Amino acid sequence: MQIKGVRVYVVIIVLAVTLGVLLTVQYVYQKYNVEQPLFKMYSDTELVDDVKLDNEGEMVTVNLSVRKTEDLKEAYLELNGYTEKILGHNQFHMELKDKRTQELSDAYYKSQYIIYEALAKGDFTEMAAEVQENARDAGAKARVFIDNDNVYISFIKDDKYLYEVIPRHNAASQVSGMLGSDAL
Repeated sequence: MQIKGVRVYVVIIVLAVTLGVLLTVQYVYQKYNVEQPLFKMYSDTELVDDVKLDNEGEMVTVNLSVRKTEDLKEAYLELNGYTEKILGHNQFHMELKDKRTQELSDAYYKSQYIIYEALAKGDFTEMAAEVQENARDAGAKARVFIDNDNVYISFIKDDKYLYEVIPRHNAASQVSGMLGSDAL
């Protein structure tokens, strides 16, 4: 079939081949310039057991199965630095997979209210004390770290551990946004 002297099937074949080449180039780039360097960097640390990448549009989600650490903040910042070094300007989000139990999850759940209240009000001393108390009730040890960007919460009991990294600015604006909408 021809339209104005152009063979339609030739155009379709050229488009299909071009699309196949572009997808192959993208796959090879992702594999050799992103995934392998990230996997190598993570495996050189003693913090990561497994890595999975999920590309959702422009956001890359990096799922890391992490080992037990006493300093969640330093571990997270180290892993974040490695990821930034490889991904550069690409947007990414790191998710930490820990070895939590229901008991640790319950202790974190009890702590969420005071954590988000502290993010809204800035009373981190009271938050840390209550998080510690909730951990003791579960027979665990809690560690709370804070920097300008995040609040880092870890609950550790024997060989099980729960890690949560809560963004300070997003959480505070969400809380104050909710308070503002309720006040109306």
